[in-house]
Amino acid sequence: MSNKIAFTNYVKSMLVASHSKLKSEMPPGNVAASRLDAIIRTAENIVEGHWAKIEPLYEPFSRKLQLAVRDLNTAIIEGESVQNFDAYISALVARLAA
Repeated sequence: MSNKIAFTNYVKSMLVASHSKLKSEMPPGNVAASRLDAIIRTAENIVEGHWAKIEPLYEPFSRKLQLAVRDLNTAIIEGESVQNFDAYISALVARLAA
């Protein structure tokens, strides 16, 4: 359970960092920042089915998982539609399975 919480916090911190970077740009990346903000505000829990697919890549923390998080965040900034944290985790699991 603590690994799931730690991973949720990791994802949130990556999203917050990207959000802050977008807001500080000139001109600010408000549209992309608002997409990230919607995900950050709903980041609470990862359903067990998704966690079962992520957990083997988290302990130890694999490069594949780190890259998947980075690439998904980049895709969202570039316009991919992800409505909330559940959809974010679903998209992440789909990327990992590909």
